[in-house]
Amino acid sequence: MRNIKMTIEYLGTNYYGWQVLPDKPTVAGEITKALKTILREEVKLTGASRTDAGVHARGQVANFKTENPIPLYKLQKGLNGLLPPDIKVVKVEEAPLDFDARRSARGKEYLYRIFNRSVPSPFEYRRSWFFPFPLNLQKMAEASRFLIGVHDFTSFSKKDRSKEVNPVREVNEVKIEKIGNTIEVRVWGRSFLRHMVRVMVAALVKVGEGKLRPEEVKEILEEKNRERAPFLAPPDGLYLEKVFYEDYPY
Repeated sequence: MRNIKMTIEYLGTNYYGWQVLPDKPTVAGEITKALKTILREEVKLTGASRTDAGVHARGQVANFKTENPIPLYKLQKGLNGLLPPDIKVVKVEEAPLDFDARRSARGKEYLYRIFNRSVPSPFEYRRSWFFPFPLNLQKMAEASRFLIGVHDFTSFSKKDRSKEVNPVREVNEVKIEKIGNTIEVRVWGRSFLRHMVRVMVAALVKVGEGKLRPEEVKEILEEKNRERAPFLAPPDGLYLEKVFYEDYPY
């Protein structure tokens, strides 16, 4: 038995997220279909993050087990030949049998890109959140500090989140930087609730445009009430940048 670990890049625009769905195109669905063609067997693909519809990845990690002896370079070449142009496998390697892309992860880095100028760019279409109004990065950075640490992130979760999911998460760092016309918000954490990063970014943008005070982000967090943060940044700007295993810096 072999355990194959893959690092994957994709643009999520044309897909209903990572997770396989019976009647909709998904990233895992496309990869699973290609694996079945190459290996001539069904495989169970485990992804490190179940990215939502429209969300992108530069460093998604997935694994599957097989007894097929195919060389790794042939597997990678075959997959990239069958996969659509917006999904590519950038690395394939053998992993220990107990490796699990999701459970073995020690941390993740997400990037959210905001294209911030008065006129949209065709090159940023569906690759970032187009936001035409000025944003105060200093206030956004001030507000972001309230999100760092171990907290109950109920206010920053998916609205119909299952009550069985533990809402306590640890955010290790938030960095906000403007590069040209793009504002990059990077978030590092052990694990995240669904929609958590997108709600966090939307709250920070509200602060940046002066509609929330930085301290109100702390108040929203402490209230543990999703209705207190009714905003959600679009999926277009969110990227899973990296999944850390042995090398997580926090």
